[in-house]
Amino acid sequence: MRTFQKFIRKFLPRLGAIVAAIVLCVGVYASAVFFLYKPDVHDGGEIPFDTSSREEDKEKKDDPDVTVKDTHYNFLVLGHDRAASLTDVIILISYDIEKQSISMLQIPRDTYVELEDYSYHKINGAYNYFVSAARKSGSSDPEKDGCRGFASFLETNLCVKIHYCAVMDLDGFSGIVDTIGGVDMYVPQNMYYSDPGQNLYINLREGYQHLDGKTAEQFVRYRMGYANADIGRGNAQKLFIAAFIKKLKTSVSDVSVLGDLASNVITYVDTDITVNDIIYFGKYFLGLGNGKSVDLSNIHMMTMPGTAKYHNGASYYVMNKAAVAEIINGDFNIYDFDILSSFDKDQVFVAEDSAEIRALYLADKETVTTDVYDADSLNNQEGID
Repeated sequence: MRTFQKFIRKFLPRLGAIVAAIVLCVGVYASAVFFLYKPDVHDGGEIPFDTSSREEDKEKKDDPDVTVKDTHYNFLVLGHDRAASLTDVIILISYDIEKQSISMLQIPRDTYVELEDYSYHKINGAYNYFVSAARKSGSSDPEKDGCRGFASFLETNLCVKIHYCAVMDLDGFSGIVDTIGGVDMYVPQNMYYSDPGQNLYINLREGYQHLDGKTAEQFVRYRMGYANADIGRGNAQKLFIAAFIKKLKTSVSDVSVLGDLASNVITYVDTDITVNDIIYFGKYFLGLGNGKSVDLSNIHMMTMPGTAKYHNGASYYVMNKAAVAEIINGDFNIYDFDILSSFDKDQVFVAEDSAEIRALYLADKETVTTDVYDADSLNNQEGID
């Protein structure tokens, strides 16, 4: 007994010192991540698209002398169904940390696109195309590599540097919504739909209500009751995104909660973003550590400008080249030069065999409407006209 007591007297101080050292190390590491960490994705002057169409670059296109906005980050977020891996959610997001502003560009799933040796011309099939290519090449993570392949395709043809990409299925979406405790928002109309083949049952009533992961999935997937179908669903998704962001800002109070949320989010997505990256962007977005959060009025959402058109028996959405190039150049361009002349150089967003589609693609930007909504206004209205 005395031997045991002697052991305890000698061991406890040492144990306390060990615990204190561990706590100190964890604290130092957490502080380093929170205050000193910065993503290492701005790779100098590397440009992921061809600039040879620009007169001033013809002489130096292999070594362009450009300046990069190193506080400006672009993200690609994809959401796909459970069965066919068709991405019904495609969003480009730009976050300017210096200006504390965010721009979101929704790309309609029916957007016409040309992919090499691929007869399916809707952009919601591109992710599946690149996942299949990743599998054929022996990828150990075809979903993440497929997402990056899709991002590289958009980089090349939309002339936009994409620093991070993430893809989630519907289970991941529901899980993330539940992680923040659900979302409170106004459902702008009654929503009823049943499709046993997809195991999809939607039953929501108009009015203010709390949406958990399951009912949020119903809301963002509903489309049959909108006069303009997918564009209507995209507008409804804007309402949900605005409500989600508002809830996120009120549910994350300190860095420990942010760290837990970041860890949970990573489990639901295939992505090249890390937990430390999420904490970095989250602390600026929420104003943790720098005192100024992103105001909801500085979060802007828009749908890619274009026109719906039937072609060869299918419904497509044809982007307006001039209007989209202007948005990319104004909201997503991280370089110090104008990218308009290089935009979609290989014309992958237009059908070669259709004069009607080409006319819509090349039409003056004034022929289409680009409505820009901010998250603050969307949280204070019952729908989008």
